[in-house]
Amino acid sequence: MKLRFAVLGALVLPLLATAVEEPQFGMRDDVPLEQTNKAPELKKIRKEMDRQPLNYVNQPPLIPHKVQGYQISQSTNRCLQCHDVENYLTTGAPRVSPTHFTDRDGVVQPHVAPRRYLCLQCHVTQADVNPPVANTFEGMGQFAKGKE
Repeated sequence: MKLRFAVLGALVLPLLATAVEEPQFGMRDDVPLEQTNKAPELKKIRKEMDRQPLNYVNQPPLIPHKVQGYQISQSTNRCLQCHDVENYLTTGAPRVSPTHFTDRDGVVQPHVAPRRYLCLQCHVTQADVNPPVANTFEGMGQFAKGKE
């Protein structure tokens, strides 16, 4: 038994000691993980954009306007000033989905459920930018590119 572990260790040890070049993924380029790289410039977001089609089932819709400076805290949610059930008709904004009123136990609440209150957790601002990494994703069925 000891001989078996010794032979196995002798075979595995050289593999562990071999230096393997780490491929670069994402936006780090040649900056090692131990160093902080420069943050990319923020892209300019147009004030209003046409809504983008969804790419997959249950995708959170993209935000077609600026949200920089929007306050979302325990006491206020700037998004709901336009998108809440009580306000969307007068603002012309899309209404918050009914799913956002269901709590984790499946009980429908009269207000946005806490787990859905932080809008920017799922919804992101859409922008015309080049992808920072290669992406070959294509939507399926009715969500295929160019269809909605």
